[in-house]
Amino acid sequence: MASFLELQKDKSFRLKLISICLILALSVSIVYVVVSYRLAADLGIKTELESLHKQAMLIHSELIINDKNRVAATSLSNVTALESKALKDKVSDLVNRVYFNDHSHTDELYLKITGPRLNLAISHQFSPVQIETLTTMLSLSLENMPLSAMQNGVKKVGETQFIWYIVDESDYQVLLVKTARSLDDTLDFVMKRLTITSVIVFWLATWFALTLSSWMNKRVQDKNDALAHLATHDSLTGLPNRLFLADLMRLSITDHSQSEQRKPAKLKSTPVKEGCLFVIDLDKFKEVNDAFGHAAGDFLLISVAQKLNDILAPSQTLIRTGGDEFIIWAPEMSAKEAETLAAQLVIVCNEPITINDFFINTGASVGFSHYPSHAQDAESLIIYADMAMYEAKQKRCGWSMFSEVSPNNGQQRLKLRADLDNALSQKQIKLYYQPKVMLQNGQVIGVEALARWYHPTDGQLSPAYFVDLIEQGGRVQEFGRYIILAAIEQMAVWQQQGILTPVAINLSPFNLLDPELLSFTLTSLEQHKVAPSQLEIELIESATSVNIDYIASKLTDFRNAGIKLAIDDFGTGMSSLSYLSNLNVNHIKIDRSFIDNLEHDPKKRAIVSTAIALAEPLNCQVIAEGIETKAQVDILIKMGCFCGQGYYFAKPMDVKDIEAVLLENTTLPFS
Repeated sequence: MASFLELQKDKSFRLKLISICLILALSVSIVYVVVSYRLAADLGIKTELESLHKQAMLIHSELIINDKNRVAATSLSNVTALESKALKDKVSDLVNRVYFNDHSHTDELYLKITGPRLNLAISHQFSPVQIETLTTMLSLSLENMPLSAMQNGVKKVGETQFIWYIVDESDYQVLLVKTARSLDDTLDFVMKRLTITSVIVFWLATWFALTLSSWMNKRVQDKNDALAHLATHDSLTGLPNRLFLADLMRLSITDHSQSEQRKPAKLKSTPVKEGCLFVIDLDKFKEVNDAFGHAAGDFLLISVAQKLNDILAPSQTLIRTGGDEFIIWAPEMSAKEAETLAAQLVIVCNEPITINDFFINTGASVGFSHYPSHAQDAESLIIYADMAMYEAKQKRCGWSMFSEVSPNNGQQRLKLRADLDNALSQKQIKLYYQPKVMLQNGQVIGVEALARWYHPTDGQLSPAYFVDLIEQGGRVQEFGRYIILAAIEQMAVWQQQGILTPVAINLSPFNLLDPELLSFTLTSLEQHKVAPSQLEIELIESATSVNIDYIASKLTDFRNAGIKLAIDDFGTGMSSLSYLSNLNVNHIKIDRSFIDNLEHDPKKRAIVSTAIALAEPLNCQVIAEGIETKAQVDILIKMGCFCGQGYYFAKPMDVKDIEAVLLENTTLPFS
């Protein structure tokens, strides 16, 4: 496919259009000259025939008058030789005075008179062959013509054109043949004037053609520019798009993935020595878009694009490739300089934007690759920057530079993103269950449902492989409903087996932005005849910094419906105390990072002790996560935490194994 940059720079259209218009102007002039010349020649022939008519009639009239002057008693049949000679001389003298005087020039002339008193033939510059040919041709023509006293026409013998006229009445026939001089007269008299006129016509036609071509070229070029801009720019933000990026990268770097023969010949530029390509992905755009509508999502994208553009240098290009993803190409930038820019990009994307009187902070993950150290072609640079972005998103570190240590992991994530549709539609994502126990006796008081992806080729995958892909694919709310329904269906099965153990599921606060989530949950519980109290929602605390008042209202609705609530990973966010004061929850789950090495780290013990103390006046139960040793269990019991979960008791189990534990009422850990 032709490059749009090439189309914008292509000048051949104007040259072709001007050439066509000039050819058209020349053709018009030629047609004008030819038609004018033929009209003049035809007019000349007509004039000559009229003149020849008068000449023939003059000679014929002379013959008739001469006959009338004879004595009426004299018979024309008794014409004497002397009278015949006198008539012949008289006609000859008339012909000489008409055709061969000093004021006229006759090239070729043939006169033949046939009658009772005179048979005369006068030939001037006619050869016998020409006379014989002409008379034969005229005889054949007269045979095919209707009978008439006067006939005329034009005959061509060789390269010479002759006009002829016949008068046949009152016993006399006059045949007059002359050379047609109208063409020569036209060339001599008309051609000079016609040439001048044709030059003027050609100039006018050329001027009109050039004016028309310039106007048409401008119109076409404007349309071409508009189409090129439409095809290479995003209609929402006005930023260049991926098609523009392909041309830009082709201009900027030496693409070693293409042979010299495959490179566009018209694209000429000096390749840059180095450069960095950034991929930026907004973390929570889909949730904002779903919660506040597409208009709000569009406003968010426009605002972020403007902020990103404001911090870029003129040589750096911001591109929107679709959805909530942006790309920046920064030529002549080192990897070290790119780290500074990447950090600035993260800060800019973290700045709150006001939408519907709410301060929205979407955040972003940034990845970048460096030319030529990481890759020497555009496609690889984009892939590697994309992989770095996913690494930053997974690690939640803001930005990341591509590392060549494990490039296949990034490629696997790209593959998994494409497979995600089948994962949900074919129910490849299933639930594992980790028990929650009373620390004093190991009795199971509930289970936490954890998602696992049974990939057809890659095997069992943990949430670390696909949760970020679900978020970036804008399917958080769909996935939340998927997990809720799967948990409720399993509780319905267990309920038939006599198992009434509560099940906790993990949801993002952005799931609560789904206005129909509570209705969906209650409808599913009712359809499967499961009590709302059997379901518990664990809210991921680290993501609740957006719109806490709205989330608190939704959580209240869930709790009023009888569904239990918990804050998961408590202590890892930046506003935990505000959550405790605003969110009316049943459980607080202390993050595993504070339980790890609890027996040897007094600071962690102090934090856990504080969390337990805060929970008591708020009427919340504390659950410790990530318990791995008996010593940790003993310390937690002494601190006043009596519930927990972790590998010390049991790892997450599939449905078959957890059913055995629940049916046998097994105490944990396993003996």
